[in-house]
Amino acid sequence: MCVNFELTAVFPALIPLTLAIASLLSGASRLSDNTRQSILKSISVAVVISAILITVCHIEKPEDSHALLAMNNVNLIVLLLVCFMTIVLVKFSQRYLSGETKTHRYWRWLFLSLTSVSIVIVSNHLLIFWLGWVSISLCFHRLLLFYPDRPRAVLAAHKKFILARVSELSLLSAFVLLYTQHGTFYLSEISQYYLTSASAAELGVAETVAAILLAITALIKCAQLPLHGWLIQVVEAPTPISALLHAGIINLGGFLLLSFAPLIAFSVDAQWVLLIIAGLSTLISALVMMTRISIKVKLAWSTCAQMGLMLIECALGLYELALLHLISHSLYKAYMFLSAGDVLQEYSLKQLAPQKNVTFLSAMSSLLLVIISTYGIVYFTSYSGPLSVWLLVNTALALYLVSAVRNGTLLQFLTSCLTVALLVGFYMGGKAMFTWVMPPVYASTMFDAMDIWLSALFIALFLLAVQMRVFPQAKATRTLYRWLFSGLYLDELMTRLTLFLWPITLRPETRVESNNQPLSKETS
Repeated sequence: MCVNFELTAVFPALIPLTLAIASLLSGASRLSDNTRQSILKSISVAVVISAILITVCHIEKPEDSHALLAMNNVNLIVLLLVCFMTIVLVKFSQRYLSGETKTHRYWRWLFLSLTSVSIVIVSNHLLIFWLGWVSISLCFHRLLLFYPDRPRAVLAAHKKFILARVSELSLLSAFVLLYTQHGTFYLSEISQYYLTSASAAELGVAETVAAILLAITALIKCAQLPLHGWLIQVVEAPTPISALLHAGIINLGGFLLLSFAPLIAFSVDAQWVLLIIAGLSTLISALVMMTRISIKVKLAWSTCAQMGLMLIECALGLYELALLHLISHSLYKAYMFLSAGDVLQEYSLKQLAPQKNVTFLSAMSSLLLVIISTYGIVYFTSYSGPLSVWLLVNTALALYLVSAVRNGTLLQFLTSCLTVALLVGFYMGGKAMFTWVMPPVYASTMFDAMDIWLSALFIALFLLAVQMRVFPQAKATRTLYRWLFSGLYLDELMTRLTLFLWPITLRPETRVESNNQPLSKETS
């Protein structure tokens, strides 16, 4: 297929334009329900056609380093993910919002949010990237306030609004520093410098500070502790909005680091910032998740832990694994949130089923079985990697087997063992596939201190998780459980600080005429 190169120069803008037009059409207030449904179906078809054209364009046309909007392998994959999520959210929201008033506001801000996300993904100019980043937060803020009479939703949106301004200032400062260093706002030119220049091994002060600011921006965007409270509380928003946040927008922190991977790979300081904060956030969030009962809140804490793990992968230079993690997490969280009702029913049935006691011996046996399995695969495939990464894989899969021991029969346990083997194969195959997708980023040297730090965190996570399951009545476990259930009181401290710096009045009895919806609709 022959495609005119001058024509294909505008193809990266197809998805943002399609979504912007969708916001304009579906956001009209006087449309009939049938007309709006027809428009939404047409939008889904247009998104599919645009995605096909962009893919063909990317295959046939080389990337233009001086284009405002440009495509590379990573951008294309993430953009296709956004297109898929758009179609899923449109289909689900049509049924979910049936009977709601003022749904045009939902569609307007939903498509504007998706438009902003797509602009960030395809932008090759730092200023356009930053403007899209700001637009995402402002548009999504309106979605979080879809039920403005809910105090928890208002408070969560207020905290996120403040943190978003901080992350935007941090990102803008990083871009200005990079411009002063390189004299260009084009992302492709900056990345190419670090990919090809041997002198980049020694970063200047401006570049080091810019890398640290990018890391801080990613940490804030990914809701890492102690800046996580708003993510836990936005479950007050409608389910499609929660799915969009957890499966899409919050992943932009990882996408930011992937976009600037050539720079981050040279900055040891930025890597340590990510490893320390994201590492502790992963440890605490994973343990707190075990104390939760509400499905949505449990999923929110899971997102904190998963985002921390993705940032750790970026800090270690495992960018292909981070990209695989981003896509897998998006699809998984979208499915979990959009099927929260079915998940709740399945969870209740599991709780009613007879369960076996987990012993310390069974936990250690599961860990030993996983270590033998993964070591065998590594031995026969000559695959290598940091010790801490394999330790994480082993402990995570061991905890999965522990759950199988507790909830299932011998046959289910054997099935779980097969699942473990398939997951390890998926991990290795996905990592190998995305190695081809990612550009050849400089392989930063991983210090022994980094490996030791992460190994200690992962071992602590496994031992504390086993303690909570094997010795639930022990005094130390009850004390640990109480602190974890409160989230170490980190969000309470941040909420007080937020309201001290920028007070807000909450009126729980206020009912807004546009969206007078009972609180019971979002009960998990």
